[in-house]
Amino acid sequence: MNRPYCLSIAARVAAGCCLALAILVVPAAPVWAHNALRESTPAQGGRLASAPERVELVFAERLDATFTTVAVTAEGGAPVTAGKPTVTGVRATQPLAGGLAAGTYTVAYRVVSVDGHPVQGSYDFTVTAAPTGTASSSPSSAPTGDAPSAAAAPSLAAADGRGGGVSLAVVGALVAAVLAGGVLVLRRVRAGRR
Repeated sequence: MNRPYCLSIAARVAAGCCLALAILVVPAAPVWAHNALRESTPAQGGRLASAPERVELVFAERLDATFTTVAVTAEGGAPVTAGKPTVTGVRATQPLAGGLAAGTYTVAYRVVSVDGHPVQGSYDFTVTAAPTGTASSSPSSAPTGDAPSAAAAPSLAAADGRGGGVSLAVVGALVAAVLAGGVLVLRRVRAGRR
């Protein structure tokens, strides 16, 4: 069999496999385009000498105010937010009740990606000093925000992470199938030429 001809056939099969792979992977690209938290103030694990007045979250993609919620809760689960978050571009700002006591607070958020996929997560920060001269420093007396419970966010965020893994597994299986098909075609071409 003519060796240059076999190489030509192999090159065609490889090009066909690459084209099929591109066709399969490009439509799946939006699955990976989920929004993600890029910055936060207070920062994750931050220790603050005084209570913050607000929580600011900066995301990778533009936010929709209708589908953006931020909950901030004290150690016992009592909400310490004051109203709803303000959304500007990629930034969500959630006002907090005044006079937060010393302790650990959990910030839980839920936003929607451009592709419509919900993204959730949570983190903690700590206030190390109690407010001075404030009679109502208990977080339980703070106004309640219209946001989901912070306790639900970690499990939902974990489920969200599993969804991305399934997408990668499906794409990986498709890539393997395309490559296996290319090998079979190449073997048949070689067998036909002998």
